[in-house]
Amino acid sequence: CWGVADDGDAIELAASGSLFDQLEKRWPPLGLTRQSQSCQPVERRITIVADPSGGDPEVLVDGESSWGGWARAESEMALFTAERLTDLVAVHAAVIVQGAMALLVPGPSGVGKSSLCVAAHTAGAKVLADEYALVDPATGLVSGWRRPVRVRREDGGVDRLDLAVESEPVPVGLVALVKHDPTTAQTWAPIGGAEAVLGLLANTVCAQSRPDESLDAALAIARSAAAVSGTRGEAAHAIVELLATLDDGGRAWDGADS
Repeated sequence: CWGVADDGDAIELAASGSLFDQLEKRWPPLGLTRQSQSCQPVERRITIVADPSGGDPEVLVDGESSWGGWARAESEMALFTAERLTDLVAVHAAVIVQGAMALLVPGPSGVGKSSLCVAAHTAGAKVLADEYALVDPATGLVSGWRRPVRVRREDGGVDRLDLAVESEPVPVGLVALVKHDPTTAQTWAPIGGAEAVLGLLANTVCAQSRPDESLDAALAIARSAAAVSGTRGEAAHAIVELLATLDDGGRAWDGADS
């Protein structure tokens, strides 16, 4: 089948019939219209080949074999789509809501966004996304890229947890540029708007192709949200501190004093 992004670019997806159910489960939640007839021009081709032993399939991206199985296929489709949204700006970030405000945790894969989302759900907060925050560049309001939260297991597999919920766009109250370091306690500190903007832009997937809208989105968030930067320890403790800071309008800097 083929998917057509908001900007008209197409992605071709080839898989055996037995794999299409799994492919549909990983289809982007917005921004990619599925078609059964060939589309041109095709900007990317993804081929999914079943593993005879029943394990993760082989994934070929533009003809090149890529590691990661289904997780790689899902990420490739998501990134293709997110880069080509026309009304919203996608930022690599977890989106967690408590009350009427959002906690935004930008960062690339591997910084611990998903583990924070699991901890936030356990703490009673709402999870909107563990991968992309979708920002309206005119208002700075954010919504989530709803899909199952993906958590890597020690054996290398991935658990898909159905934690993300639908929500109307909400304002951002706190931007947390925090990386996971299991050897340390919380060592984050408040930062200014300029540093927050740079941190957001560094994780904006269309920063090069749509620089004006990307900057508008980052500025709109930074004008009204508090921001912190640094490292965090275990997710269960960190999320309590981050949500307390969110509730306190950015004034609860317990992590900065740890």
